[in-house]
Amino acid sequence: MKNLGLLASVLGLAVASSAVKVVDTKIEARQDPDDLLIFVCNDGLDEICTNMCYGAYCAGIGSSLQYDQPDSTTKRNRRKAAGCIASGGNRCSTKKGYASGFQCDEYPFASSVPTGGSNTRLNRCVPADQNRKQGGIISAFYRGSYCTGNNGGRCNFNVEFSNAGDINYCNQEDCDADDDNEVIGPGGTANDGDSAEDGTDNDPDAGQKKKTKRRNGLGKRLPGAPVYRTSSGLELDLPRGAQIGQRAFVVLPRNATLWDEQAQFGNPNGDESEDDEDHEYMLANLELREDTIVEEITPGV
Repeated sequence: MKNLGLLASVLGLAVASSAVKVVDTKIEARQDPDDLLIFVCNDGLDEICTNMCYGAYCAGIGSSLQYDQPDSTTKRNRRKAAGCIASGGNRCSTKKGYASGFQCDEYPFASSVPTGGSNTRLNRCVPADQNRKQGGIISAFYRGSYCTGNNGGRCNFNVEFSNAGDINYCNQEDCDADDDNEVIGPGGTANDGDSAEDGTDNDPDAGQKKKTKRRNGLGKRLPGAPVYRTSSGLELDLPRGAQIGQRAFVVLPRNATLWDEQAQFGNPNGDESEDDEDHEYMLANLELREDTIVEEITPGV
């Protein structure tokens, strides 16, 4: 309980205490709907969550994805289709005139396909440290027992967002806003001369120079969103709701300060990869909670 309290103070998550009504934490996990991969958006992930929510709820891509174990060529082509690989570097690179310290984040992840049939892929320029954190979360999830034990390593999941504060896209609002940082990708396949040149190609300044303004609403629950308790005691607001017994995966840092440093400076071996799965230097510091939704604490309004 002491460790949970520490996590709560770092992440802004409420944790169940002995005063809370005891609920059955051994509810059998449902086989449907797809399990939830929950991003806690106040944990230095505001721009990442903005992009995922825009793609999922505004661009019609949807939140249901499948990790299909693509080979490197397929992932490269998907990043090209999203606009994160281009001739001479993508639009988020300093070679194309963008500010230092940013990388191109694509949705859906290059390691995944939408299960709803959409062919759209898009990108947003995000702080490099946030992009690395997202990569660590995805990598930890893929290496968990749920994905490794399903269908030869393939797994279906819904991305969901908690503590998204004032990110209106995450509540399917302001989708028609004039946001020139959300760009639909060109499609197509990658050519030999295409590259990222945005920090994933070993830009030593990525993530270190540019500071972005923190959103005032981050760390707050979305007003009116239902709040659920998981089997490990986390309390999470999930705007689109959840079902009792639904599996819920949350990746948390064991040492938040170390995670910030890892995200800021990248791989200590100097080998930055473009792949979601390749963040081994972070994994020992990340805990994958393979939880189940056990109680609705506050109904949605």
